[in-house]
Amino acid sequence: MYRSLPEGYISIGHQGNTSKWFHYVNNQRHYLKKKDFKLAQQLALKKYLYLKLKVLNGTLKNLENNNNRIQVYQDRLNDLLNDQAYLELLSNHFSLSNSEASIWMNSPYPRNNSHPEKLTHPTINGLLVRSKSESMIAIALTDNHIPFRYENILQLNGKDYAPDFTIMHPLTNKIYYWEHFGMMDNSDYCDDFSNKIKVYSSNGIILGDNLIASFESKASPLNYQTINNLIKQYFE
Repeated sequence: MYRSLPEGYISIGHQGNTSKWFHYVNNQRHYLKKKDFKLAQQLALKKYLYLKLKVLNGTLKNLENNNNRIQVYQDRLNDLLNDQAYLELLSNHFSLSNSEASIWMNSPYPRNNSHPEKLTHPTINGLLVRSKSESMIAIALTDNHIPFRYENILQLNGKDYAPDFTIMHPLTNKIYYWEHFGMMDNSDYCDDFSNKIKVYSSNGIILGDNLIASFESKASPLNYQTINNLIKQYFE
């Protein structure tokens, strides 16, 4: 697949809220217009696959030689996946192939509508979430073709709860929930975390079974490696 993609590479320039595509081939730069969208999509996919392969190959070399150069390509891949202009071009690649999962993911559902002004972090297909870490999780799930709903309302013990992600296993259709706890160095926040886990548990949402949890603090921020390890643990 990689070898069949067009020659050269794409670079995206940003100015305010606008972006421009540039195609570099044979040491020459060509400006791509909106009519060249398909070519831009293919070049963005080529860049994504190139970085993905570098990370995978670096992981293998790291296992063999304790080589830490993988982080350079992982950082570049992270930057690409946090750039809305690249995400727009890659949306077809990340689309779900399982029609049932796609229908479930795109069907209307009761969603948390509180504080919409805090939905400022972009992900795939125009979805906005509340934090950079949630954006990373959403992108990683999409990258692995795992269908999810963001902040799907649940009624538990007579109250509304909105898990960060409600996920359908792409093979078994089992429903999982993913909560990201992002301020574990705050004692009040930790108390809220403990209470939420108790409520979930009393309603059959069990940590380590159908409840996935990720954590971070100021000293230990979330990263893609942690996210991908959790995805492998539950969905492979």
